[in-house]
Amino acid sequence: MKVENPFKLQNWKFKKFLIVILFFQLSLLGLFALNKLGMDTPIIRPLIGFIYLSFIPGYLLLRILRLHKLSSIESFLYALGLSLFMDMFVGFLINMFYPILGITNKPISEIPIVLTMAGTVFLLCVIAYFRDKDYYDNPDFIDLKDILNPQVLFLSLIPFMAIFGTYLVNYYHNNILLMIMIVVIALVALVIGFTSWIDKKYYPYAIWVIAIALVWHTTLITQYLIGYDVKAEYLVANDVIKNGIWLWNIKTINNYNSVLSCTILASVVYYLGNTSLINVFKIIYPLFLSFIPLGIYYIVQYIHKSKKISFLSVFLFISSVSYFNNTPFSTKQLIASIFLLLVLMITFSKNMNNINKVSLIILFCISLTWSHYGTSYLVIGMLMFTYIMLILLPYKKQENNFFSTKNILRILLIYGIFTLGWYMYVSNSSSFTTAIILGKRILESAISNFYNPDTARGAYLLKAKMSSINWILFKNIYKVVVFFIVVGYLKTLMYLKKSDLNEKIIYVAFAGYWINILVASVIIPYFSIMSPYRLFGLSLFTLAPFGIMGGVEIINLLNYILYCLKTKIIKKESSGIYGDHHKYNNALRIMYIFFIVYMLFNTQFIFEISKDPSSISASISQETIKKYGTAENLAYLYSKITIIYDVFSSEWLSTHKGNYNGKIHKMSYLNVVYRIGYKINSISLKRMASNISSQYRYLNMENNRVYDNGGSQIFLS
Repeated sequence: MKVENPFKLQNWKFKKFLIVILFFQLSLLGLFALNKLGMDTPIIRPLIGFIYLSFIPGYLLLRILRLHKLSSIESFLYALGLSLFMDMFVGFLINMFYPILGITNKPISEIPIVLTMAGTVFLLCVIAYFRDKDYYDNPDFIDLKDILNPQVLFLSLIPFMAIFGTYLVNYYHNNILLMIMIVVIALVALVIGFTSWIDKKYYPYAIWVIAIALVWHTTLITQYLIGYDVKAEYLVANDVIKNGIWLWNIKTINNYNSVLSCTILASVVYYLGNTSLINVFKIIYPLFLSFIPLGIYYIVQYIHKSKKISFLSVFLFISSVSYFNNTPFSTKQLIASIFLLLVLMITFSKNMNNINKVSLIILFCISLTWSHYGTSYLVIGMLMFTYIMLILLPYKKQENNFFSTKNILRILLIYGIFTLGWYMYVSNSSSFTTAIILGKRILESAISNFYNPDTARGAYLLKAKMSSINWILFKNIYKVVVFFIVVGYLKTLMYLKKSDLNEKIIYVAFAGYWINILVASVIIPYFSIMSPYRLFGLSLFTLAPFGIMGGVEIINLLNYILYCLKTKIIKKESSGIYGDHHKYNNALRIMYIFFIVYMLFNTQFIFEISKDPSSISASISQETIKKYGTAENLAYLYSKITIIYDVFSSEWLSTHKGNYNGKIHKMSYLNVVYRIGYKINSISLKRMASNISSQYRYLNMENNRVYDNGGSQIFLS
């Protein structure tokens, strides 16, 4: 039995298309009404709300734009990006104009958001009807047998292993299921690299299940939020929900109030899904993140047609620490990464005209500005670098081509002016001021502190002494990966033909820019304020395939040298052993093994197997760190996860703080149980722990203690 492809919903007959849209529209409004009548719908409302806000506006816009000749991945991800844009745009408009028009003083609340989004979708339906009601050509179908075959069913188990595995860690302190999950992921990569058991048409699905499993295995640990950035983002979103309005002109202690990804989007997701704000950050935003690798898979095939190389390139991306252990805990960068991906996808798409390309890129660049200041500045730099390369490189310049300098300059000017204006006027120009101060600091220190580990995080990571053999291996594996990337990029430059250069000039320029960003994060002081891991993750959007190609090149070269030494003959013919197809396949298989090991190190699986307490995984190494860890290891663990004792004491403190005139000291679980305190080095982010027994004894007097729950205490000075 075959059904029409749901990922290409914009290609359905308009009547069927409209039925699907109205189903979700009426379902959302019906569930909204039931909730208002006091009937709870804990699973259905969040599910319907998620699909509605994530895809319905986007597919309507695809229909309005008449974008039909797209692949399934393109249709799905463009619909996601357009929907997120509409969520932020509509939320921004009602926040700004509803109070002025006297409609409500609390526009960011459930009734205004639900009704306005429903009205927006209805309006888009009307426009889509007049724009595209007659389209229906060459529909795609999905065979239901493909969904129920053993390969798909086997792959479908992996996300559930992450869900139940984190449950076991949270409530039974047992990591066995997560360890098995990591082994299964390694086996899937091994099977794809060495066999044809998993059909190539299922590679995107394999990529997605691995991605969501790796992301959720970190975000679902504990019932509270993990990490620093995401907690601050949560507080900003919570203030918007509590006030019922985004106070856009208020300057905060950080820049998070200046981006719609933390303020408006989180609030829209919260109200449409009728779920807790913690679930928005722990489940829904990570779910958005899991779709990014599908776009990487699409992009990689632009530079290399081999599906096995494309899969391994994406495997490199999703098995990096930056993807599943950094980005999920900085949700502003997470949302910005989606729009960066879409800018790249549209740039390399062959399925739309230049007008649509330029329009959508500008729209997604604006969305990127709304999402994250740091990433938006980096993308402006990428466009400037590309514009310069387009002028300097000797390729056939075609002004009617999308890759013309005129188009790039047009996009750059609109995007740059919008970004500059946004961050100058929103949140009392806090983000703009921070960027100016940081730029001044970089210029002043560029010469005096060049490649100084005290001011450059990348240099610190390269020069820092490692605490165990595992960390030495881990660091050197990353060095090898970067070496492979450089080799692959240089090889691509060397062997580009004029025809290839015309086609791939933008990709080459983008990749060259991100190589320079990685170098700058190491040698330029204060440049990698975002941290080298996060910069590395962004760079892999374009650099991942070069890592595979460079590794294959090195292995083939070593094979050739060994062959020459063995036979005492040096041959340079391309048809010799260096260019032999069988040897190429063997080299690719070796690369699969290498990146499986890379994944085992990044997930800290190797650390846990060897009971190394220096592991940074709060998912699989909690008990090992508690049992064998040093003060620094424990400080890292308890600075990352939130303990229920600390939550209860914070809640008590927020209620009773006004009752005490003296200075209040809150002692966390780490302080009370382990007598450990710490501070964080601003450059290395290393936790520097110390014994606080003497301070604790000083505070621990019966008349000074005002709260004690057994794991967290509050004292008066």
